[in-house]
Amino acid sequence: MNKEESKTITIDQEKKIKRLSTIIMIIIIIITLLVTADIILVAKFNKGPFLAIPLKTYNDGGTKEYYGLGYKVIKYNQKIGRKDMVIGSWFLKYNTTPKDFTLSSLAYSIINDNTDYKGSFLRITGTISKIDKKNKTLTLIFKDEEKGKYDLTIKAHLLSDINKFNLNAPVSLLGTVSSYEKKDKTLTLENTFAE
Repeated sequence: MNKEESKTITIDQEKKIKRLSTIIMIIIIIITLLVTADIILVAKFNKGPFLAIPLKTYNDGGTKEYYGLGYKVIKYNQKIGRKDMVIGSWFLKYNTTPKDFTLSSLAYSIINDNTDYKGSFLRITGTISKIDKKNKTLTLIFKDEEKGKYDLTIKAHLLSDINKFNLNAPVSLLGTVSSYEKKDKTLTLENTFAE
């Protein structure tokens, strides 16, 4: 047998290589679909993560860091503070420092910077305009002087006791933005603590 004959691949070997490469591609596609589904569930529906492994728990009330294939999820569960979930790369940092705004500065920022702050952890100071004890919701309303261009309503769903608050009293809200409706200029805070 010469060297050229020993280097050729037989038909059986070629079939085995094709079968093996097909199996590997199917496995890669399945893993990619599962990871993508896990990322979508965390990012859009606040569920999971199902495929990431919890590797670190903080002594702040139970915040956990999960690591998946190319992504990281932090489920914040502070006693007083963040109670939301964020997703990013493995370099995502644990961060419990809120962005501070007055009600008026937040209204100007949303309109001028075209930012809805969805998913952001904020501290907003203002004056209570409405109290809904049944739904544990405080509402803050900012009316501007430029024909409503900068109007903003904040609806905060409280985790803390709502009975200690009064209308027209100053308040500081600490929570995560769940949505911003451009049509009625309403920003909703979830898992909110108020002081």
